[in-house]
Amino acid sequence: QISLGSETNVTADVAMSTDITKLDEVIVTGVSGLTTRKQIGASIGSVNEEQLKSRSVTSVTEALQGQITGAHIMRNSGNPASSISVRLRGASTLLGSSEPLYMIDGVIINADPRSSVSLGSYTQNPLVDIDMSDIESIEVLKGPAASAIYGSLASNGIIQIITKKGKVGKPSIVVNTSVNFNSVSKTKPFNDTGLEWTDGTHTATQSVERYDWQDYIFDETMGTENSINVSGGTDKTKYLFSASYLYNEGILRNTSFDRKTFKVRINQELTDWLSVDAGTYYSTNISKEIPYGNAWTGNPMVALLFGDNVLDPSADEFGNYPNAGWSSNPYEDIDLLDISQKNNRLISDIVLKANPIKGLNLKYTFGYDYMASSGKFKIPYGFTSDTQGNISKTVVNKGILNSVFDASYKYKITDNISATTGAGYSYLYKRYESMGITSTSLPAFDNIDVVSGTITGFNGISEMAYWGGYIQQYFNFSDIFYLTLAGRMDGASLFGEDERQQFYPKVSGSFIVSDLDFWKTSIGDIANSFKLRGAWGQAGNLTVLENISGGYVTNTNYSTGSYAGGTTYYSSATAGNPNIRPERTSEMEFGFDASFLNSRIGFEFTYYNQNISDLVINKNLSPSTGYATVVENVGTMTNNGIELGLSAAIIRNKDIKWDLNFNYSKNTNLVTHVEGGRISFGGFGTSVAQTNQPLGVFYGYYAATDANGGIIPNAIGAPQQAMGHYEDQTLPDGEVIQVAVQDYDASGQPTGEVLKKVIGDPNPDFNLSLTNTFSYKNFSLRVMIDAVQGFDVFDWDKRIAYRYPGGHFYGQELVDNNYGFYQGQYSVYDQFVEDGSFVKLRDLSLSYNWRPKTKVIESIRFTASGSNLITWTNYWGFDSEVNYEGASNVSRGQDFGNIPIPRVFKFGIALKF
Repeated sequence: QISLGSETNVTADVAMSTDITKLDEVIVTGVSGLTTRKQIGASIGSVNEEQLKSRSVTSVTEALQGQITGAHIMRNSGNPASSISVRLRGASTLLGSSEPLYMIDGVIINADPRSSVSLGSYTQNPLVDIDMSDIESIEVLKGPAASAIYGSLASNGIIQIITKKGKVGKPSIVVNTSVNFNSVSKTKPFNDTGLEWTDGTHTATQSVERYDWQDYIFDETMGTENSINVSGGTDKTKYLFSASYLYNEGILRNTSFDRKTFKVRINQELTDWLSVDAGTYYSTNISKEIPYGNAWTGNPMVALLFGDNVLDPSADEFGNYPNAGWSSNPYEDIDLLDISQKNNRLISDIVLKANPIKGLNLKYTFGYDYMASSGKFKIPYGFTSDTQGNISKTVVNKGILNSVFDASYKYKITDNISATTGAGYSYLYKRYESMGITSTSLPAFDNIDVVSGTITGFNGISEMAYWGGYIQQYFNFSDIFYLTLAGRMDGASLFGEDERQQFYPKVSGSFIVSDLDFWKTSIGDIANSFKLRGAWGQAGNLTVLENISGGYVTNTNYSTGSYAGGTTYYSSATAGNPNIRPERTSEMEFGFDASFLNSRIGFEFTYYNQNISDLVINKNLSPSTGYATVVENVGTMTNNGIELGLSAAIIRNKDIKWDLNFNYSKNTNLVTHVEGGRISFGGFGTSVAQTNQPLGVFYGYYAATDANGGIIPNAIGAPQQAMGHYEDQTLPDGEVIQVAVQDYDASGQPTGEVLKKVIGDPNPDFNLSLTNTFSYKNFSLRVMIDAVQGFDVFDWDKRIAYRYPGGHFYGQELVDNNYGFYQGQYSVYDQFVEDGSFVKLRDLSLSYNWRPKTKVIESIRFTASGSNLITWTNYWGFDSEVNYEGASNVSRGQDFGNIPIPRVFKFGIALKF
């Protein structure tokens, strides 16, 4: 039985085809009525249970890596619950999020990166709340051409998680248990060069030992995952109960993630035309954290960069840690900081389905996703870098309510033409509430929290609502040509009255050329299927307005203050704009799906083009207005690219099977207009949105070079910044940009103002993955190679450590440097931009399925797997896949104090009773 998504109104028993192109696979996302893949005019990705359970990962998004064309998925750190950035066909906004809309069984859920403690830009991935063993399949709609029916929420595409449900039959019990081992995949060459302290006359006086702090910061750790699933049912009643426990330790010492889940789902047929489907999923987890990345306080990864490893950071016999100088003591950070986050989450839904007359399908869905988070960050009394100590406690509650009604009617127009008319209305309500308190100057008692000293607090509440209706008309012409027309009208509380309603259209079609008689009689024996498809649609992005600080966009925000002993009011520096509207993405795509040689080989091709208009930015205002900025729709951007997929059943016989899957994706992003030509983002300000450049390029100082490209050193032999002037350049579309031009004095030295230019691009040229699955009798071996090529990383770690001449690293050798040498090279940025391209052995798994001759146990599956086992790269740092700015949309490819992604080995057993 298939339970359909929020825009689908039919429940039916379906047999899935084994065709490698999956043209007869049922699709439940973004459509109205029972629909197969061959009837849809847009490219839709899917991953089944078998593909998911072979991965050594704990989150849905990470399991999708390398399995969906057009998806660029990067894990932002090696922390056990860290956020993961997903881009489907490129970035779609400047100030908001480019993450797709997430749904579970047709219910929109909260997938915004979360954090209830102040750890810089580090955030958790809320999808780690979901038990992987509870997932049946995942469907991915990659852009507005497919997802326009969801209107103002879907410009970034949709990822729909379809969970397991009860089936007709006797009770079935599945028990999974596994253990995993985590280790750091790469360490940096630490400074082990012998050092002797000297007096002022270079006379050696004392030998000094070196310490590799990485030996303590990183740890070889373990984890375990256990789950049980009980399901069964009759023709009238079907049920499923599941529970799971996961515990995973991070490779950064003293970090971990502990999760427990419980789920119940019941499907009851009340009459022969009315049924109810209800489910509740509960998850509770707690994580132990250590700062890293751009969280400076108590960050052992920063201490590793700035510290001098002639220091033994261990505590003495009295428990006192030595002062590490410019940085904190990494051992003290790990041993004494008390940082944790706890999350309780409830996802519930109830679905009523009715088929009162033939062809008419009615469906009502009510869903609720509530997340209660709390965080604690405690620096104890006597901590070296904060002797008085402090503690912060924060509570964050987030709730999303869904209410959706869908109706569809299927009918015949002629003997050769059938149609389905669908319509629906939805209401979505969000409420976010946060509060916290901080206390400084703690007493010298470890069991006391917020009690004394300077106490400060905060609280905030935000509410927003979205509503809208759609109509969709579907035509089937002789089961050969399919046409879909749709439109959605959306409203949102975030906008002023004039822009509150927005319309989003969609049209798509598919043509099954291989079902024509001429094809069947000519090349049908070789080319078994061939489908042409095309789609166009629009969708919106509201994440910018949801995330703007203060929450007031259409109206000016006023705050209370005091003056001359009385109460007064003062306005925000940001002026309100009642004409603000959602960012809008228009997408056109076309392509084909084909299979050959008895459907043993399948090929998929898609070309897409996106035009993104009404990008929201903070526009600077003249001081005479009384405001500094105003939020306006004044930016444009494009994405275009291709997606290739190849599937082949290379060997098929009684005992041996060999399946191959190859995915290739290439996206080209271009910011075509931003107000003022350039906007800087991120803590270091080097990531920019700049006209006529891809989003997020690095903009910074670069080395002065001569006419042949050689570096021009200064008087003491150090590189120096390029100098000169800027010239206006007019682009073919009329946009005017500034181009840096170097100038030189009579001696050939740079002169003029210090110059900046684009020095790197974190957007990859292409992604590809190759998966081979080999089966021999009951054995199965799966090997996935994942590659991301042609992207740059700004290596801030290297910038801190590097010294001229000869490329020496901080503290490694005694080097005679003239005054000003260090400062000269430090401010020349382009030398620290590196190629981050990599090829990874992303996944390797070996399984054995055994069916014992017993009535109690139906099957046993043994699995040994590994992830991120080998990385081939020229990148100097720990891992080019992580990001200093966490889940930031624009500031990508920044490496500073990051935790590398661990190498994982996992061993598991699954028993089915």
